[in-house]
Amino acid sequence: MSLPAKSLGRETWILFATGCAALLPYAIYHRLFHEMFWFGDEFDLVDQIDRLGFWRWVWLAFAENFVPLFKVLWGGAILAFGGSYAAMLAIVWLTHGLNVALLGRLMRTCGLPWMAVFFAQIVFGLTCENFETLAWSVQWSAMLSVTFMLLGLDLVFRSRALGAPLMCAFASGLSFSRGALTGPLIGCASFICDRESGFPARVARALVYLLPAVIVAGLIFLLAKGNQHSMGEHRMDALTYGTWYFCLNPAYLLVATESWGWHTTIVFGAVKVGLIVWALRHSRAGVRRLFVILVLFDLSNAVLLGIGRYHTGIATCISSRYQYAAMVSAMPMAGYWLAVQWAKLKAPRPYGTLAVGAALAVLAVFLCFQWPSEMDRFSEWRGTRSRRILFVDVNPPADAVPGIPGLEMDRAKFLIAKYHLH
Repeated sequence: MSLPAKSLGRETWILFATGCAALLPYAIYHRLFHEMFWFGDEFDLVDQIDRLGFWRWVWLAFAENFVPLFKVLWGGAILAFGGSYAAMLAIVWLTHGLNVALLGRLMRTCGLPWMAVFFAQIVFGLTCENFETLAWSVQWSAMLSVTFMLLGLDLVFRSRALGAPLMCAFASGLSFSRGALTGPLIGCASFICDRESGFPARVARALVYLLPAVIVAGLIFLLAKGNQHSMGEHRMDALTYGTWYFCLNPAYLLVATESWGWHTTIVFGAVKVGLIVWALRHSRAGVRRLFVILVLFDLSNAVLLGIGRYHTGIATCISSRYQYAAMVSAMPMAGYWLAVQWAKLKAPRPYGTLAVGAALAVLAVFLCFQWPSEMDRFSEWRGTRSRRILFVDVNPPADAVPGIPGLEMDRAKFLIAKYHLH
């Protein structure tokens, strides 16, 4: 039974407010973010735009990526905002706020209680665990793929519409290489949610959603370089990397442990698997279906990361840039566990509600206070130091361009002047 229009309107405003609240770290510590400057892959992409021309560059594959939609948006933003890095990061943060709201909407669509929703949104929205994703403009690619995935899943869970979710699957896959997972995930959601159609129709409908993944994966395999072309002797390396990623994230960085090794991986993995098993056993209907999709998303992401990143070394599997998807996968189940445990206490209203609100507020404040410890170092490395090398040092080495030593300093300074990078 659908909710009354008044309830839907109230929920929309609540979710809008939570999305805005996710911008708090950016608003509070805006000085640290405004110190950031173009770095590494960003210089490389601007260099390609200049050498190849915008539209030829858009269709060029790089590494294991074929992401023309992201390129149009990212490159267009550079031109539209006159090379302002502050504007690029503002776009990244606005997308993050939208993702926080969409995650809450998806959870409510599937029937999760508000306590679970707020907990998931607070941790996902405010944790500094995502600092690299939210302070480096090229990571907008991964965020956009999550945006379209959440939107597509919400559409499928709400209705039997085909066209809009299919477009979301294409958009996700053309924004980020691992966005190719969105089509299969939406197809699985469609299959398990459709209780009216016959089995052949459900299968046929699910297969339609595989089309974006097949096309994007085919283009990546044909056009892009990467580990996918030399997996024969590295299968165990990829499996190990993916396993460690799955077991350790996102909890490892959230609890700030300094322990490292196989025993840590086993403990964190056991806790994560225990949470998944508990969530699937104690949930019903739409909640369980959502958890199934999130587990598949996490496992699939681990597989693709193992293939694409095993060569970077096992220690990189807990990199901040890989936490965004892990948070989306795990936080709804963690929030549901907390909500169920709280319900068992049967706290009287309104005192119980006030206690929950106070605890969530304390959690939000605590997470906001963690940002300087990460951003002080990050903004100095990719902001203050980069600006000094590019603008202050009189005779920097020719190969000293921050993050991409293969680009000559004279070329970087030419790009800064031509595209007004600031």
